[in-house]
Amino acid sequence: MNDKIKLLILQLEVPNYRIPIFNYLSEIFDLTVACSKKIAFEQQCKFKTKLLPYRNVSKFLIHKDDIQALAEEFDVVVYLGNIAILKYALLPFKCHRKYKTIVWTIGVSASYSKRYDENHKWDFIRDFFYKKSDACLFYTDYPIKKYINRGFVKESLFVACNTVEIIDTLEKQNKDTLLFIGSLYKQKGIIDLLEAYYEAYKIVPTIPCLNIIGKGEEYDNIKQWIKGKNLESKIVLLGPIYDYSKKEMYFKKALATISPNQAGLSVLESMGYGTPFVTSKDAITGGERFNIQDGKTGVLYDSKSDLVNVIIDIANNPQKYIEMGECAAKYYRKNRTPQKMVQGFVDAINYVMGIERRQVDCYLE
Repeated sequence: MNDKIKLLILQLEVPNYRIPIFNYLSEIFDLTVACSKKIAFEQQCKFKTKLLPYRNVSKFLIHKDDIQALAEEFDVVVYLGNIAILKYALLPFKCHRKYKTIVWTIGVSASYSKRYDENHKWDFIRDFFYKKSDACLFYTDYPIKKYINRGFVKESLFVACNTVEIIDTLEKQNKDTLLFIGSLYKQKGIIDLLEAYYEAYKIVPTIPCLNIIGKGEEYDNIKQWIKGKNLESKIVLLGPIYDYSKKEMYFKKALATISPNQAGLSVLESMGYGTPFVTSKDAITGGERFNIQDGKTGVLYDSKSDLVNVIIDIANNPQKYIEMGECAAKYYRKNRTPQKMVQGFVDAINYVMGIERRQVDCYLE
């Protein structure tokens, strides 16, 4: 592209794992990312940034800036599909707008209190707002069929599969541990994991050590629990780790990453480093759980007693999980690299701009 398309992405915040994705997009488009919180690792950003403060009014988020006027400075606007963010949600409704709109959304209900796509009461409101947008960009292909059945134009629906960049710097490690990584909240099932581990330990005392990475409200309770069970030599509470090389080491040393009640982006991070992901079949997810092929790239179990059996199986059959991790890494490299995610953005943007589809590699050479 000689004259790059001017692209605006509207977010509330930009977590560090999104920066590589946006950096790739900035190689293809003239990209500005506007968000409401200061970006923690802004020095890594190759794109332009803008702060958009807001205030809460009941359940709604009201931005101080004129978002529609800002959007008129761009060719395409990709915005967060949360209808409570009123000025984002109303962007497609402007008469005679020059910019094209793409709503970027999970597409279905997902929360700590409800299972994935369990709550349908807001579907008709989502449809009302999303149908005004020129295209929809989903985290997974799961919602596509639902939206087609509800009258959306098939060609306007795209997928940018949620993923993270893997920075592979270390050689293969000796896999001899288990891993939990994430915020230490009750909802994630960390206590379930500890109890299952303890039951497995009583049966197989040579069970691999469990490393726990993260911080949160349960940190002190977990510390006391470990001490009370005399498991200080088997369970290591490491606290938060942000250094990529350190995280890489713990992933590569793990026979499996276990997260009972949540399967988010750590699924892709784990798989990318060659470690299978173990979680429950109804774990909280933004769709990332669907990357797990049970028994091939990870394990999906039904109950707490099943988790005990899985942990015992890992202890008794480590080679099985090493091979599972190799399959997970191949799956990540083939289907879930950042370039694959960026392709979804490019396809949606080219569609709304009336440009023929091209592979991302053509832009990133």
